[in-house]
Amino acid sequence: MLKRALAIIPAAVLLGVSVAMAIDQPRIIPRSQHIDRPVEQVYGTLKNYFADQSLSLFHLQSADPKTNTIVATRSGIDDQHWRQWAFCPASGVHMLFQLQDGSVTVTVKLQKSGKNGTFASVTADFQGDYALGANEQKLACTSKDALEDEILTVAAAAAPRK
Repeated sequence: MLKRALAIIPAAVLLGVSVAMAIDQPRIIPRSQHIDRPVEQVYGTLKNYFADQSLSLFHLQSADPKTNTIVATRSGIDDQHWRQWAFCPASGVHMLFQLQDGSVTVTVKLQKSGKNGTFASVTADFQGDYALGANEQKLACTSKDALEDEILTVAAAAAPRK
């Protein structure tokens, strides 16, 4: 009986370790912040920011004032911003591939917080198109949180007074 138990224990430990290693961290994790401005003002600021391509380089995909949710996309992200904003885990084979295009879909969700505050949550879903010769690969990439922090900074900025 003891021998059987001793034989089962290592197998159970290996199974537990392999299951734990198979559970990955989520790729998209929201960045959140309380903003001391009313939700309507924050929504307007961010909607204008994403709608003005000369300001943000984003394309406003949707803006729902009922749910206070904004979705915007950006493609053709330059190398410098890509390195600041995203990380693409790649296998050894893909290390030689070059970034051809980087894109991101940003989702902003706003909620009323207190009398005149807003709770803002931002997610960024990055995709990288990599190529080596004729071989192309689209990779789901992980945010470094810098883009989300930039958007939260824009959200917190007060509009200039007239």
